[in-house]
Amino acid sequence: MPPERGKLYEFFEHYLERNLSVPIIVEGDNDIRSLRSLGFPGEIIKLNSGMSLMAFSESISRSYREIIILTDMDRKGIMLKNSLTGFLVSLGTRVDAGFWHLASRRLRIKSVEDLPAALDRIAAPKIIPVQTGRHARY
Repeated sequence: MPPERGKLYEFFEHYLERNLSVPIIVEGDNDIRSLRSLGFPGEIIKLNSGMSLMAFSESISRSYREIIILTDMDRKGIMLKNSLTGFLVSLGTRVDAGFWHLASRRLRIKSVEDLPAALDRIAAPKIIPVQTGRHARY
């Protein structure tokens, strides 16, 4: 596996392990299913539970000292990440957005639901055709 892929997997495995003690906040049920399909063993909290962001943040800060935010990477998800981070930090909860940055910048995905396919892409070896005469051979 090329070094870049190895580093991405190390980072991913780091968050699998962190999730044993630190909950992940996602936007919805499909995001939870995606993370479970990747083997995330710990608590995953759905943001869209009918509460305001401030009430949700207050509830989280009463229960947890630290959380991982993994909203979608679209315009709405960015707004939610930024607002939640501001509320939670002001309430004394440590926020880890490293996984979000990995997904957004390195994997270049727009939603948590895209994570399984993105990780499959980096795991699969790239097949480069070898040119022989007029035809490519794989």
